[in-house]
Amino acid sequence: MQTTGGNDVTLEFLKSVPLFKDAPARALELAASVLTRREFPPQTTVFQEGDAGEALYIIVSGLVKLSKVDLGGHEKTLALLQSPEFFGEMALIGNASRSATALTLAPTEALLLYADDFKRLMESFPTVSLNLTATLAERLRGMDDEAQILSYKDAQGRVAYVLLRLHETGVAEPDEHGVPQVLLTHQELASLAGTSRETVTRALKALEGEGVIRTRTREILLTDPEGLAEILHEIR
Repeated sequence: MQTTGGNDVTLEFLKSVPLFKDAPARALELAASVLTRREFPPQTTVFQEGDAGEALYIIVSGLVKLSKVDLGGHEKTLALLQSPEFFGEMALIGNASRSATALTLAPTEALLLYADDFKRLMESFPTVSLNLTATLAERLRGMDDEAQILSYKDAQGRVAYVLLRLHETGVAEPDEHGVPQVLLTHQELASLAGTSRETVTRALKALEGEGVIRTRTREILLTDPEGLAEILHEIR
């Protein structure tokens, strides 16, 4: 991985980061002066569950997967994050250990905000502290909604939900023809949907039979997102 200083961090980019929404100019300037830029190749473990927490990460570009291993030894993907989202803040609150594992799924560039500077920003600028609270609350609501959907939907509905979420959050980027495409393996989708790889494979075949997706090697094209939504809400 490659590390450079933080002096080239633009204030305009920081304004787009949820942590610094509507923050005063002094907070942005302070953050820009202490952030460290780092580059990670794909499939790099940024940190593992149980590690000591040293820094918060702000994604400049790339894709990061947060996951946990349950008591049965199965991996569950908690989130897929991209710019300008941030992660790793939980371990800095109360000096706790990492509650999840962070893995890059693409070449990723991130800005690191170390613990002492994080605490200084929280204490000096109430807006930043409130933004952190609002982000955590929003994530918690999202997890509750997802848990409810995944608890009562069948496999086809679960996979439809995951594909739609990837589309809505921008993880499914358009291909050369403008069709949203998901570049994840069946196992990665299974981890998101809370089911097995074999079940995901069967569900994808069923969805392809419905004409709402088209599959290629390591690619899933969302040819009819509205149709996926209809399947999710059981109106077709």
